[in-house]
Amino acid sequence: MKKTTSLKLSKQLAKYGALTAAIVGVNDASGQSIIYDDIADFTGGIGDTFQIDLNNDGTDDFQIRHNGSSNLYIDPLTASNDVLGSGGATFAYPFALSNGATISSGAASWYNNGFSGGFQSLNYGSCSYGNWCSITDGFLGLRFNISGSIHYGWARLDIDASGDVWTIKDFAYHDTADTALNAGQETLSVGTSVIEDIKIVALNKSIGLYNLSDATNYRLVNMAGKQILDGETTGSSFVIEANAIANGIYILELTDPNSKAVIRKKLVL
Repeated sequence: MKKTTSLKLSKQLAKYGALTAAIVGVNDASGQSIIYDDIADFTGGIGDTFQIDLNNDGTDDFQIRHNGSSNLYIDPLTASNDVLGSGGATFAYPFALSNGATISSGAASWYNNGFSGGFQSLNYGSCSYGNWCSITDGFLGLRFNISGSIHYGWARLDIDASGDVWTIKDFAYHDTADTALNAGQETLSVGTSVIEDIKIVALNKSIGLYNLSDATNYRLVNMAGKQILDGETTGSSFVIEANAIANGIYILELTDPNSKAVIRKKLVL
């Protein structure tokens, strides 16, 4: 049976009480950030489709789909979105990038095939052609449009030897237009800040913060951007009690008062 899944649905299906590891962003002192989503792994098969909304604006940017026969494709879903690879006017073969590979405007071989009626084959003819067969932790190089500006990103996949079983693990993009990032890059450098070492665990209406080294400012906002709670942590472990708020999806923002680095995580409460 064909199934179509999106990032938005997979997040809504996250179990209450589990830590959602999706990092919405980590800002450096300049305010730039990598927007990273560590989604619940989605494993697809023959005839399945997964839609990727890189910047979570409600519009899907790419889709990975198996055609139900022997081909696995990635399709840009608008005319301004592209995938890094090789090919020609009507077909392309996206690269399986290694961790750390640069994704930028300097890469000459960007393709929009798929949106315009062509094909971008991760693999074709049960792995007779294509770069995505027997791949573990390979990366797609992506570029897409946000409000008229180009942004660069990546998606991480595993694909088996037949090309029929595939797993989407996570993806990210740089929130500054026309700015490169590396495949697998999840955050920008935040200097000596240890804010990235903080462990966050959401259980029912309590949010536990662990591995704190200094007092850290926190804010909890809802998906409409309204602040629900705020305060400052004390000690190496701290629990934010949120018993009075409604069930839903929230963003926890933590700020290191020394480096001004900011980390945001999306939580299901």
